[in-house]
Amino acid sequence: MATREDTPESGSASTRWAVRIFVLAAFAATVSLFGPRAASVLAARLHAGASPAAVVDLDQVGFTAQPEWMDRALLLAVAASLSPHLRHEIGLLDDVAARGLRDALLATPWVRGVALDRAFPDRLRLGIELRRPVLAVRSADGEPICLVDGEAMMLPWVDTPLPETVLHREGGAPTMAAQPGRVAPEARVRAAAAIAVEWRDAVAPLVAGCPALVEIDATNLGERWLRGPSYPEIRVKLRRADGGTVSFAYGRPVDSPLPRVPVATKAGVLTKVLERHPGLVGLVAGDLRLARRWADYLQPRAAGLLDPLGPWSTLQPRGG
Repeated sequence: MATREDTPESGSASTRWAVRIFVLAAFAATVSLFGPRAASVLAARLHAGASPAAVVDLDQVGFTAQPEWMDRALLLAVAASLSPHLRHEIGLLDDVAARGLRDALLATPWVRGVALDRAFPDRLRLGIELRRPVLAVRSADGEPICLVDGEAMMLPWVDTPLPETVLHREGGAPTMAAQPGRVAPEARVRAAAAIAVEWRDAVAPLVAGCPALVEIDATNLGERWLRGPSYPEIRVKLRRADGGTVSFAYGRPVDSPLPRVPVATKAGVLTKVLERHPGLVGLVAGDLRLARRWADYLQPRAAGLLDPLGPWSTLQPRGG
């Protein structure tokens, strides 16, 4: 079982549970029986119930590793959500109670899957697959709504560093109801969650020193706001080395029926931009969709470089 940290915060219930429950290893926890309990378990198994089954004190649960994506704020939030279901006893051979525990944990928004196994003579193994948040959702006024995982399942709000998406009024309703445990009803949120996963798993690994993803803007989803090649459905904001942000055109959503610019192209463009502008310093905007003309679309533009989207130059008469 994990050792309780000796900190000023260790006296609070949530902290005790965080230290007691989590050190989350491959989402697997073990609950140990002590003293004569092991003997009663063996007796119950060998004599088909002739002896009373051992009772497992769930307050003794302890996890053995922490997922790399889980910071302290998330750890405390998940611990507080799970702890009400881990405050009682359960018979090691009590199938009804075991199913009840499993169902109760599955009803928790943070939990995707549960496996409950007996390891005779003295252990109960509880495997918990957690939902990993990928995006924070805010209203048009900047108020926090919820977190979502890669499937856009809504999770309780936690103040933790994640990319965010904002429900700007130009794209539809300025807010949505937070219902943890349900898929987000707003299409912009679902699209942004899928982009967050694509960026994390496919784009960022291809870019050395990839800047942090700050925001996914799906305001123009379905070209609801503006139509045209210079107004993509999805934009992303990346963190500059000096703390500012740079807005890049990204393209269509992951599930678009129309052709999309390949992930490798976007990663290649970003790599070239970083080579020319280390840390993105000095930039405010760009376009990741253009494998060849990406430099023409960086803003602010270099001196003497014409705006590729500007009006045509005045034609000069031949021989003039």
